[in-house]
Amino acid sequence: MPVYYRGPCAHIDHRYLEVYSPEPRRFALRGLHGVHIVCVPADRAGGGGATTRLYATGTAGVVAATAWPVLGTGAMSVAATIAAAFLVGARGCWRTRTHSYELRGFYRGSYQVLFATTDERMFEQVRRGLVRAMEYHADTN
Repeated sequence: MPVYYRGPCAHIDHRYLEVYSPEPRRFALRGLHGVHIVCVPADRAGGGGATTRLYATGTAGVVAATAWPVLGTGAMSVAATIAAAFLVGARGCWRTRTHSYELRGFYRGSYQVLFATTDERMFEQVRRGLVRAMEYHADTN
């Protein structure tokens, strides 16, 4: 039995595409068609953008309100507020640079996301494995 990809997120052989996350699913290659790639920017995938900036601003406000009695001085409160806003904002900036890479297609008549990840290297490995498995399946049937 040829194995085209074996990794922490998926397993592809000559009959099945098995995906382990977010929940384990198994797709028979004979039921797959119309498989294609979708690259979803992070602002559409639920991260980054205005929501993160709003979160950073809210966090900075909460830190400023609570830092005064805890830290005792105005300078320490300002420093804590700037540090918190920077850390939350930096997290948002990192998230906006990532994309979600997805393999979508029709499986037994319904349109589904077959595989999704933000790791481009892993996505390419799974994609190549699925292409080879589907070519093998098409040649033998």
